[in-house]
Amino acid sequence: MNNQYEYVDKPLTPGIAKKLIQELFAGRTVQKQEIMRIVEETHQERGGLPSQARFNNPVTLALYNMRREGEASNPGKSDNWLIPSSIQDDDSVDSESNNLDIEKTIGSGKQSVYLYYYPTYRRLAKLQGEEVWACKVGRAKNDPLIRISSQTRTALPEYPKVGLIIKTDEFVLMETTIQGILKLQGKHKPDAPGTEWFITSPSEVEQIYKNNFENS
Repeated sequence: MNNQYEYVDKPLTPGIAKKLIQELFAGRTVQKQEIMRIVEETHQERGGLPSQARFNNPVTLALYNMRREGEASNPGKSDNWLIPSSIQDDDSVDSESNNLDIEKTIGSGKQSVYLYYYPTYRRLAKLQGEEVWACKVGRAKNDPLIRISSQTRTALPEYPKVGLIIKTDEFVLMETTIQGILKLQGKHKPDAPGTEWFITSPSEVEQIYKNNFENS
């Protein structure tokens, strides 16, 4: 038993599982079953207790939550999960966020819903005469640029464009509403890594905001 372990005598939860996943697998691609086995074994070897969940495995929930937050991915919905390296100093992330261009900011509040995209996708859409392209719609409790930088700094050899930031104090409701409307419109991009990519545009998302939140 590790007497220094923070979660001695505590059942395994998705939050604990996430910390162990980041500690044990940072920078690696590992099969889901292997992640589950090692996380559960490590937690109990250090003095933790088995999960008390009756249905959903906490490691599975942790992985899905991490994928949603851009902290893990399973390309092609496979059983192989990529856990990015978590070793980043704040100055590095701040430096990356300084390179991001914000095209438009609307709304008010301490939280944010954001939309970003890669310029290559927009250029391709224009060449094809289209007005929508692959865009990521997500949320940030604090600085959205740092949030976006943490997701994209090693993704592609170009910086993303932040097409829209909507300031709000109800970021969960707003993100859920906007994403839900885009899904109902058939704009979800299911083949993208993660679940928050849509074939849309900043102006389209701004209109959804205006129709549902601007005067509320």
